[in-house]
Amino acid sequence: MMKTLLVPVDLTAASDETVRFTTAWSKQYDYERIILLKTFYENVFSDIVISAEYAPVDEASVNNNREAAKARLQELAEEIVAEHNQVQVTIAISEDPILRAINEIIHTASPSMIVLGSNNTDGLIARNLISIAKTSPIRVLVVPAGYSFQPVKKALVPFDFKALQVLGKLQKVAISPNWPKAQLLALNVSTDSNQQTPDEQTTAAIHEYLSAFRHEIHYSKGNDIIESVTDYTKSNDVQLVVALPGKHSFLYALTHKSISEAITRAAQVPVLILK
Repeated sequence: MMKTLLVPVDLTAASDETVRFTTAWSKQYDYERIILLKTFYENVFSDIVISAEYAPVDEASVNNNREAAKARLQELAEEIVAEHNQVQVTIAISEDPILRAINEIIHTASPSMIVLGSNNTDGLIARNLISIAKTSPIRVLVVPAGYSFQPVKKALVPFDFKALQVLGKLQKVAISPNWPKAQLLALNVSTDSNQQTPDEQTTAAIHEYLSAFRHEIHYSKGNDIIESVTDYTKSNDVQLVVALPGKHSFLYALTHKSISEAITRAAQVPVLILK
């Protein structure tokens, strides 16, 4: 089975940036295929121009826009191959809503990861970023707008003492033979000023879970976990934040209560959301 990245695109400047990042990521971490997914799904209001007159959209204009979008997709595919000629690029066109289209590709093509661009501008991907990240059955890499690819030399893994077993998910993050060269910084952020560092048994368990990687264990205290993680990312030259799943893991909000705030505030570097 080909090692595959799925990139939903809406042909905005932000999604073009995401494609460029994905190309560099695939080259660094030995991915064999990139799938560019574009949906032309239209809801019941899509054939109405949002104007005072609500004039119907000319069918010829719609067709021309579709042909232009397909041509741009082909250009993106050619740009990827020009940069990384060892990767296969597949263009997937769908008439389904974005979530359904993504799930269909996951079912039929078995990608190992979805790559999404995080930005504050409008666009299909921006509007559906939260839903995609929450519902995806495979891991999701959220890339902040304007971020240029950097090989991962340090990855920050925030964790909670109440759910150490979730660290076991990291054993399956075998991005490529290059990945063990990265250093994992396991960070526990406590909002309890009275909480002490763990005993020897707990520390030994953490080291065991991280034994496949070069790693260090760090501890921090703060009232705002997201802010603490963001500050730590800045001060330690981190290129990736790994969000573990589960109620007691990093940013429970990231996959539950307030994912939009969490992603916006945390994504100064790419955030890898594990499942």
